[in-house]
Amino acid sequence: MTAPLVDIRQLRCHFKSGANLLAAVDGINLQITAGEVLGLVGESGSGKSTLGRMIAGLQSRSAGKIYIDGKDMPHSYRRHDYREMATQVQMVFQDSYASLNPRMTILASLQEPLWSLGIHGQAARDKAAYWLDRVGLPQSAGERYPHELSGGQRQRIGIARAFITEPKLVICDEPVSALDVSVQAQIINLLQELQREHNTAMLFIAHDLAVVRFLATRTAVMYLGEIVEIGPTAAVFEAPRHPYTVRLLAAHLDGNPKGRILNKSLPAQTIANRAPLATDRGCRFAPRCHMAELACCDTPPWLQPSRVRTEAACHRLVDIEILRSRG
Repeated sequence: MTAPLVDIRQLRCHFKSGANLLAAVDGINLQITAGEVLGLVGESGSGKSTLGRMIAGLQSRSAGKIYIDGKDMPHSYRRHDYREMATQVQMVFQDSYASLNPRMTILASLQEPLWSLGIHGQAARDKAAYWLDRVGLPQSAGERYPHELSGGQRQRIGIARAFITEPKLVICDEPVSALDVSVQAQIINLLQELQREHNTAMLFIAHDLAVVRFLATRTAVMYLGEIVEIGPTAAVFEAPRHPYTVRLLAAHLDGNPKGRILNKSLPAQTIANRAPLATDRGCRFAPRCHMAELACCDTPPWLQPSRVRTEAACHRLVDIEILRSRG
């Protein structure tokens, strides 16, 4: 069996808040294979961006291991680690303006990652010019500064800069959420074209479930720092097993009648509905879950395989399977 490109083991990132430790990412195990697109969804504050930044080396981790192409990555990156990572992992950020140096021309911004790899002069300029054309921008855009471009144009530059070093993994953190709807489809299509053309693995972080459903081959659902469900995208969207995934999909406007029926096969109302507390010992979704029982409040669940090739971290998975079979 081929080893995964990215192998994450018991990854944790804790932030101190007063006397408490807040777990932004808490004990995640995750693999990304070469050439696949893994969608990562969940509500705001679930830890999606923190996870992406840790994989890219932009956020230190509290514990756990990250293996990229078989190499154990350090907890905190130094300058030479970033040079080595340039051909392994790149990132496309949500804020295209903040991701570019306002004092550098677009051409210089595109050449900068190449300089770190020892590519200079005409070779760097030629490659930057090629990528300007590849993302659909005129050569004249290379002489401009970030503030002279539109948001969509800047995001195209961000995508070109991420792919210019031919990385094995590109992490996209909400790459279209700040763009006009008319531009979003163009950027999504461009990302899909480049991913397929270069067979690049992609971690696609988004709130827009329709975009994830279109792009991703697998989807992972995060809730309060933990992955609660993961599996093939079609199975996660059409036959969700975890109650949180059901509610997340039910809150999203879905034009698929079959999807609506599946989402309604479990009740949406809850018995208890309160925010989780730092002292909660069991399932973090239990305070909001209509199916919670005593074991859910006392014992943390673990990912278990379901009948539809997904895995869900739920003590009531057997009962949910029975409900699904009746629906």
